Amino acid sequence: MRVAVIGRTKALIDASRRLKQHGHTVALVWTCPHDDYYAMSSSESFRLLAREVGADFVNDIDIGHAENIARLHSSQCEVAVSVNWLTVLTAPVLTAFPHGVLNAHAGDLPRFRGNAVVNWAILAGEPNIGLCVHRMETELDAGPVYARRCLSLAADTYVGEVWAWIESSIPEMFAETVDAIAAGTTKPEVQSTDPRNILRAYPRRPEDGRIDWRQPVEQIFRLIRASSRPYSGAFTTFEGEKQVIVWRAVPAPQQSAFLAVPGQVCYRSEGDPVIACGDGMLRLTEVEVAGCETNAAAKQLIHRSLRARLG
Repeated sequence: MRVAVIGRTKALIDASRRLKQHGHTVALVWTCPHDDYYAMSSSESFRLLAREVGADFVNDIDIGHAENIARLHSSQCEVAVSVNWLTVLTAPVLTAFPHGVLNAHAGDLPRFRGNAVVNWAILAGEPNIGLCVHRMETELDAGPVYARRCLSLAADTYVGEVWAWIESSIPEMFAETVDAIAAGTTKPEVQSTDPRNILRAYPRRPEDGRIDWRQPVEQIFRLIRASSRPYSGAFTTFEGEKQVIVWRAVPAPQQSAFLAVPGQVCYRSEGDPVIACGDGMLRLTEVEVAGCETNAAAKQLIHRSLRARLG
């Protein structure tokens, strides 16, 4: 089949190569401006991909413009695959391909429609997270589901681990779905429209990663895991001055009852500072502090006094 590629992320680049390996023709590569954390899949990476697979290349956010719609039709692509396009694709874009536009969405649709789904799933303490390939409609994350996979979320799963699973799963899911469309063997699943089955997730911003040490240990731990790499990290300040990014942590066993101010540095465990929270303590295993060159130096600064505060 002739396939168009629309979107961003390394997973879409890998999917394009996998589709070609499965004997499909990637005829059009369409991308738009990238965020900083997409360094591994910049617009230039997509331009090079188009050259590699012999496809037409476009870098334009206004994909729904009349001239661009005509360009989509002229590509003669039978289906499109999409990941992380910045806007909801309009009907003229979706109908430009006989088999529509397939989207890879991190969420067990119709549950977890929307944005920052992986982060919200960790924050909410979900037991697992889904990954779906569905045919896009003008309503956000609606449309029939062609393929599903699921990953269990452990109590110590970090967002980077989930994204590694997602990025490794998307290429094969797209290839299998396009193969099935070509063979006429797809069995799309209609999504439920019952509001009780739909959970809408809204965008998060870097400042949402600020740690409130008055919260329970479990909630702070979830925030750290949900905000870690490839994102900007959960953060706090040291003595109200230096910014501290907490990349990794672990709940500290509570040895006895204690009295401490939330955010107070209480003791050191295996070289790691242990911080008082609303209902227990959290051990910081990887931190970054402005002015400190290493993780060890940052932890040493934080633990220099039991009177020290994070907040």
